[in-house]
Amino acid sequence: MIAQAMISAFEQFLDDPAGILPADAINPAPQEFDDSDLTDPALGYLSDDALPDPESGCIIAIIDDAIPFAHETLRLKNGHSRVASIWVQDARHQPGGTGADLPSGIELRGTAIDEWLTSAASGHIPGEDSIYRQSGTVDMGRPTTPSAAYAYGHGAAVAALAAGFSPEDPSARNHPVIAVNLPAKITEDSMGTLAPVSILASMLFIITRARRLCRFIEKRRGLMAGSVRLPVVVNLSFGLTAGARDGSSLLEQFMDAVSVSGSDDLGPIHFVLPTGNHRLSRLHGHLNPGQDLGWRLPPDDRTITGLEVWGPVREGLPDNKLQITLTPPGMAGATTAFSAPWQFTVMHDATGQEIARAYYTPRYLGNDQWREGVTVIVMPTCPERLHEPYAPAGEWRIGISESSVDAEYQIGVQRDEVIRGFHREARQSWLHDPEYRIHDEAGRLIETDAQNGGAPRVLRRGTMNAYAGGKHSLRAGAVDGQRMHPSPYCSLLHDDAGGDCLAVVDRALTQAGMLVRGRNSGSFGVMSGTSMAAPQLTKWLARQLAQGQPVNDRAAIRALAVTQSATPFPTPVLPHSDKFPPF
Repeated sequence: MIAQAMISAFEQFLDDPAGILPADAINPAPQEFDDSDLTDPALGYLSDDALPDPESGCIIAIIDDAIPFAHETLRLKNGHSRVASIWVQDARHQPGGTGADLPSGIELRGTAIDEWLTSAASGHIPGEDSIYRQSGTVDMGRPTTPSAAYAYGHGAAVAALAAGFSPEDPSARNHPVIAVNLPAKITEDSMGTLAPVSILASMLFIITRARRLCRFIEKRRGLMAGSVRLPVVVNLSFGLTAGARDGSSLLEQFMDAVSVSGSDDLGPIHFVLPTGNHRLSRLHGHLNPGQDLGWRLPPDDRTITGLEVWGPVREGLPDNKLQITLTPPGMAGATTAFSAPWQFTVMHDATGQEIARAYYTPRYLGNDQWREGVTVIVMPTCPERLHEPYAPAGEWRIGISESSVDAEYQIGVQRDEVIRGFHREARQSWLHDPEYRIHDEAGRLIETDAQNGGAPRVLRRGTMNAYAGGKHSLRAGAVDGQRMHPSPYCSLLHDDAGGDCLAVVDRALTQAGMLVRGRNSGSFGVMSGTSMAAPQLTKWLARQLAQGQPVNDRAAIRALAVTQSATPFPTPVLPHSDKFPPF
């Protein structure tokens, strides 16, 4: 079922009902993949002088934006690129080139990147910026500014941390890179409503190209077919703040299935994700029937606002369905009356305009187990145009109806904020409980629910990235370099841990952020967050796999990390030396 859903992701991506892709990005006639990539020099993944050792290599894969494929940290000392393949999903499609099997955009491979690098080195084109423009990755005539146009961006920092090596480092050659540039509209949409299909398609692309790269190495080295089986570590530094967080989403199920089953002609495949950055953002809470909670919606929000309610795991769906009560400021509350799955209820204001919707969305977990869910979507608090419906700003109340099954229900507010470089007029909503305190009497941050007395309905525990709830995906948290303590923003897993492994991101409690690479060689910026921890774990794990370490599951990886940890903490902190070399 998962495999079929995964294959259909390409078709859904091509259909593009949400308008993620520019019209000229779509491939009107995707072709069947053949073996020409093994024989045609123009389709080569890597030059012969950049091929990894078949016995001690590990592929590093990145799904992000603004991947700096021409950067010097992704090249070898001999000048050849280590980037075997990159799919730019929203670039203008170029018929007749590589990636004819893809639903959209362009694919760039190592030998073509080498030609651009040679042209830049010889002065025939004026540097790396021209490479991005000539390749079609940066095209300022597009309707949306491409992420790779910025001097430094999220994906540039992530790619350099996950796969960047000094060209002088002899181990660099054993870490070829496969990457995906997500469309700008995916990055812009912080709620993540558009992302799953694009990410699933990206994962399928990575697995397909990793397999082809292994066959390419066999062909170029004259090795037996199927003898090269490189492991793969995939970095996905994206996440959601609302979701079931139980591994039941299609994305989490797919990552778990691939982590367990893998591919017959590849080594182990691992997925690394950040734990999230929203421990203190008041986006996660819990309620019992008959209780309610404040939900504060700021004014001047031109985007919809989302919230999810999730019930406990149950045998079958109960007859008395989960019902919620929603009370806007200055209005009477309304209670849903769901009687069957996938129903929805519309709330109107006094003038009859729609201001909110609630959807009953139970999720099947297998073995006759279900979790009830309700998704609430509130209209913008500031309309784009006159006469458009809008919701009142202020404190709403969200409650669990007394008729619902007596149990604890999880509340999650979806991330809804402006991403740097985009002009989306979003404003983050949050949950409000008077018993939730941010600081103690001395003015120090309260970092755990226990420090807050354990009573508030708004939680710090369980604020983890909703993409990272699977059984096998690795979750990376952030610490500061002074205390070696989880950073205050670092989201917590269900057991209050800051992640499966931790990495130094912030210089100190009062000095957030770390130096990161920019798009062009020599450029840099400062970034913070667990998105900078995940690629450090990715690189560390790739090195362990390349060295033959037998780490095939989360427990073994964590145990190995403990032996190499920079601190004696129960949750391992990766050693500092695994960060990229200084400038």
